[in-house]
Amino acid sequence: MLPAMPPARRVTPLAGWSVVATFVLIGIALVSTVWSTRALVIDASDAVGAGQTIAMESTVRDEIADLEGPPTAADLATLLRNHQDEGLRYVAMVERRRIVAEVGQPFGSGVDPRTNSKPEDVGGGRLRQHVRPFKSMRQGSGNWRIIIELEPVQAAALRSSATLTLGVGALAAASLLGVAIVLVRREARRNAEERARERERRLASLGEMSAVLAHEIRNPLASLKGNAQLLAAGLPTGEKPRAKAERVVDEAVRLEQLVTDLLQFVRTGEIRRAPVDPGALVREAAGSVDGEVTIETAGAPTSWTLDAGRIRQVVVNLVDNAVAAGPPASASVRAMAGKLVIEVADHGPGIPEEDRERIFEPFFTGKTQGTGLGLAVARRVIEQHGGTIVVHDNPGGGALFRAEIPEA
Repeated sequence: MLPAMPPARRVTPLAGWSVVATFVLIGIALVSTVWSTRALVIDASDAVGAGQTIAMESTVRDEIADLEGPPTAADLATLLRNHQDEGLRYVAMVERRRIVAEVGQPFGSGVDPRTNSKPEDVGGGRLRQHVRPFKSMRQGSGNWRIIIELEPVQAAALRSSATLTLGVGALAAASLLGVAIVLVRREARRNAEERARERERRLASLGEMSAVLAHEIRNPLASLKGNAQLLAAGLPTGEKPRAKAERVVDEAVRLEQLVTDLLQFVRTGEIRRAPVDPGALVREAAGSVDGEVTIETAGAPTSWTLDAGRIRQVVVNLVDNAVAAGPPASASVRAMAGKLVIEVADHGPGIPEEDRERIFEPFFTGKTQGTGLGLAVARRVIEQHGGTIVVHDNPGGGALFRAEIPEA
């Protein structure tokens, strides 16, 4: 009884990309939340700065109220020194729109002594405020006032904290994206390994099947074929009995080819690589196929280590398929980036995207005649050489099979 082959399992990358999309959305939501929070904090910091400036204005007015007259430069220096930790950076006394005393360094090139009743943002993170004394304090020369520049340290701390939070949020979003990419790549690698193990299990089942076929079918089939040939040879030409006998012979030959192809596919013996001329190999293999074939070997290296017999089998199979799909077919060989590249193209209908992996599976074929093992054998041989084989759209229409084999 023939062993049952396990069903092929197709793995879709949709689940992996859904993980990436989920992490990306989480990252966008995180950055958006942090950004909106930062905007709110900046608005709040502006209010805090204005409040801190008003509080400093009140403090300065209370302290100069204790003086017997207009403050001197020494009084202003004391005021600046006492409140420097609270952000006070500049103090000036203005009389009749003229600065008569100042301590500290104002922001910019100078101070406009004109009155401004509201806190004024002068740049550099500073706010400027004009402090008018109480009426009872206007002694001596009469109309005077104080100008202060304040660096709102609390508001600046809020802004710095908001900016730091935004940076942390962006870093967390980038980390989420990185984790998603790592997870998807790990999942893709796991799926690829699972597909490889699945293929190996199927190959093992086919190997068991081939042993049964070889033992149970080949000997009776050879006897059937031989007797049918003898029967056909002994019958008159053109008679119906002879035609029937010849049909038996043809069917026996077809079954014999099926068994041979299956045995070639499951053959697990090691390849025997030796230096060969790949250009001459491709020319000889492609030239043995009946049909219109263009052969290009100008870029081929003079020598490459290959199992010549197995690679010839691959080229013949590919070229034969190309001729059947839609002539003219073309075959080329060249060296590129440390690999031997063999390409076979046709001008047929091409290979649908959904079938470009399935065509390399055993028994998958679009022909009315054939076993569906040719491309499976080709892939196995190329992979035994450590290479890969894929199919693309031919720029001129049709399909283009590309095999890449690294040097041993």
